[in-house]
Amino acid sequence: MDPCQSEGIVIQASSGLFQVETAHGVIECMARAGADPGGIVPGDRVLISPQPAGRGVIESMMPRATRFSRKVAGRRQDEQVIAANLDQVVIVLAAAEPAFKETTLDRYLAAAEHCGLNAVVCVNKIDLAPTADADAARELAGRTDVYARIGYPVIMTSVVTGTGVNNLRQALEGRVSALVGPSGVGKSSLICAVSPGISLDTREISESTGKGRHTTTCSRLIKLGNGGYVADTPGMREFGFHQVSRDELAWCFREFRPHAQSCRFADCRHVTEPGCGVRKAVEQGLVPRGRYEHYVRLMEGGVSQSNRLVIC
Repeated sequence: MDPCQSEGIVIQASSGLFQVETAHGVIECMARAGADPGGIVPGDRVLISPQPAGRGVIESMMPRATRFSRKVAGRRQDEQVIAANLDQVVIVLAAAEPAFKETTLDRYLAAAEHCGLNAVVCVNKIDLAPTADADAARELAGRTDVYARIGYPVIMTSVVTGTGVNNLRQALEGRVSALVGPSGVGKSSLICAVSPGISLDTREISESTGKGRHTTTCSRLIKLGNGGYVADTPGMREFGFHQVSRDELAWCFREFRPHAQSCRFADCRHVTEPGCGVRKAVEQGLVPRGRYEHYVRLMEGGVSQSNRLVIC
């Protein structure tokens, strides 16, 4: 490393400008001319050169240990990296407003598995769940218990009542995490609750569409008081993951793995093949039927490119 350069971590990326945390404080930087500024994301470790007025230039990016990515929104099939060098992703959905959807959660979980990241499921806004309706309360508990039984930590939270906030704080402690999920589920509110000294913009969901409004407009890495970092990412109204092979998609559903070993055919895709160990496990109640059915829809609906899927 050039003695004039210093190492830092990107904590915010917006319109080609980057805030980089170094041993000497936070420095506003631009990427070196000719570099692709869109390729630099929060969590990236970079080398910077000092410039006048206390600014800097990003000279190079160090290799990433991990990344969390998706297919870019729209018709293009490119990859969009959301955050880098993470320890885990915390997938936030709401119990209500907007409605809890397993199909959305399964996409995020599969993407986390594909990226080799641990995942935590956070169901926020439980104060809005119809707890007065015993049947509805049991239904929500049953829907979330599916994920706990296959090994994902599940944290139920409410910023309004404070329920589960300490559990989430402990899950973030000492780790680099990204909070991801649809718009309007309360990601920014959760960060403010976990670390009260932080102030972030928060808004309600749209009454006309039932979908969230974007309150976080650029990705940023926030330093928490408990020694961790958390990436607050813009809400995503659509989430697809980028170029996963058909074999990899099955592996991304972690509960399939022990049963796939008993399939008759080594290249079994667990859809129509005879002697499939995964389908047998579904019939025996060992694999959640809803998760399996969503896997089949993803497998059949993905755009194939040289035997790889782009899940839109």
